[in-house]
Amino acid sequence: MVNSPIDLPIFKYSATDTKGSHINSTFKAESRDDCVLFFDAIGYKNINVIPLKKNSKKKDKKLKISMVSDDFFSLYSSIKGGNNLFTSVALMLKNCSSVNKDVYLRIAYFVYKGNSLSNSMRILGDAIPQDITEEVSKGEASNDLITALGAIIKKYDAKRKKSFSELLFGSKKSQNVADSNLEGLSRREKTQETATLYPFKYKAINELGKKVSGTFDAESTDDCHRFLELQGFKSINIQPRTALDMDIVIGAKIKGADLAFDLTQLSTYIKAGIPLVEGVTILSKQAKNPTTKKVYQKLVYDLLKGYTLSVSMDKQGDAFPPLLINMVRSAEMTGDLPSILDDMADYYEGVEQTKKTMKSAMTYPTLVLVLAIVVFIFMMMYLVPQFITLYENNGAELPGITLMVIGVSGFLQHNIIYIIIGIIVAVLIFYLCYKNIEKFRQAVQIIVMKMPVFGNIVIYNEVYTFTKTFASLINHGVFITDSMEILSKITNNEIYKQIIAKTLANLAKGENISKSFQNEWAFPTVAYHMLVTGENTGQLGLMMEKVSEHYQALHKALVDQLKSLIEPIMILIVAGIVGVILVSIITPMFSIYEQIN
Repeated sequence: MVNSPIDLPIFKYSATDTKGSHINSTFKAESRDDCVLFFDAIGYKNINVIPLKKNSKKKDKKLKISMVSDDFFSLYSSIKGGNNLFTSVALMLKNCSSVNKDVYLRIAYFVYKGNSLSNSMRILGDAIPQDITEEVSKGEASNDLITALGAIIKKYDAKRKKSFSELLFGSKKSQNVADSNLEGLSRREKTQETATLYPFKYKAINELGKKVSGTFDAESTDDCHRFLELQGFKSINIQPRTALDMDIVIGAKIKGADLAFDLTQLSTYIKAGIPLVEGVTILSKQAKNPTTKKVYQKLVYDLLKGYTLSVSMDKQGDAFPPLLINMVRSAEMTGDLPSILDDMADYYEGVEQTKKTMKSAMTYPTLVLVLAIVVFIFMMMYLVPQFITLYENNGAELPGITLMVIGVSGFLQHNIIYIIIGIIVAVLIFYLCYKNIEKFRQAVQIIVMKMPVFGNIVIYNEVYTFTKTFASLINHGVFITDSMEILSKITNNEIYKQIIAKTLANLAKGENISKSFQNEWAFPTVAYHMLVTGENTGQLGLMMEKVSEHYQALHKALVDQLKSLIEPIMILIVAGIVGVILVSIITPMFSIYEQIN
């Protein structure tokens, strides 16, 4: 029996819980094997446990009383149904609210080690309200635990409204809106199930007294009405939407620059003591883009329903990047959300800066190329035909270059529609093949990455993105295997996906990460040696940061070099095209002039 958790070593673990959700967190247990056996006993799978340093500390969470009545009802029903104590506690853990999962997990561990329910609660100290522990102890003494649990459920059900208000709004001054909390909140927190949402359209008056209209998906009309009231709307008129009344959304994904700014703001709000729900509400009110505004409104709605921030983000489709969702999920386990939001803001700001550099470098040559094509088509289809008539009327002798230009002009005049259709079809086929056929996409990426200058630009950008993301994941305590899985999901480069897949296979064999990157043409030698150094010194996160900074600088320098080189090349190309056409037009003029003389 375990009597005190104070001196227990801390382990970091990853596992798949009984609902299929992936978990990354820490836990106190007697030993690593003991920890693995316990997680296996409660039904976790894919368990990976590593010990932390001896001086590591873990801040234990306290029981949130808002969901006690629902959580204990699961325990009550299981014991009343004839299940033993550990099975019943494990069932409560499976069905409990997310905010109390850590507490019930520790209770389950001490019950698993042979302690009674009341003694397991006492071991957790002030994490469990004393009245609950005393009531359970009385029930065990009288051999009537079921009655004791029933009394706890009844008592804490009466406290539900007050605790919900504190959970939603974060302060006692907001308790007067307790009756306005959304329908289904307790059920959502208890089961984390996905409800059926129905589309509504509304008209209302906002906080500034202006008339506004919009659409929103909610569980019911009342549910939608309460949500809009919490957003500060008044004089609300809600109508169900018809099947034909649909939103046409193009690109719901939030832009990197906007995301970086919003994450910085949200972090500042949380540091200032503003509750998470209110912070996201502010973001929704200040969003200028209607699509972004609706994404944040849905985020607020799901947060009010009891979902965690990471789950709420995941429910918004492609609006938030997978990396951000995984990092927020990690932050929720460690309790350090503001710092991760700041780091992610810096990350997306850096990525956006790299994209701007590439766009800036390609804008000029693209414009010049488009202008050259337009000028070429204009001269071939309008200017050259006029000179052809002139040549025919005067019997001019036409040189080879003029005959070639006339042939091209005639071909364009008779086939321009087919050429445009052919180009569109070819581009569409290329796009579909690139998007859906892995081997084709890989072949194109290899060709591009093997090209002079352009290849290094792509490689440097991929190395920067890979190492920057890897550093962020490692520095925030995400397991290497989980980091590699996340990296494989966020990269679109098939070569790097193969390297990551090989890394995961090598890690399963107990080999180092660096072995997968050795002699890989797509991973520069300098980056490889810094990776090895990071492994050997235990400073992998720091070394990956250095690599990302180095290759970001190299990428910028190469793009600037390409930009300065490509401008005169494009000018020469345009001048050459125009020059050839002008020479072909002017040369027959000399023949006409000689005939006149």
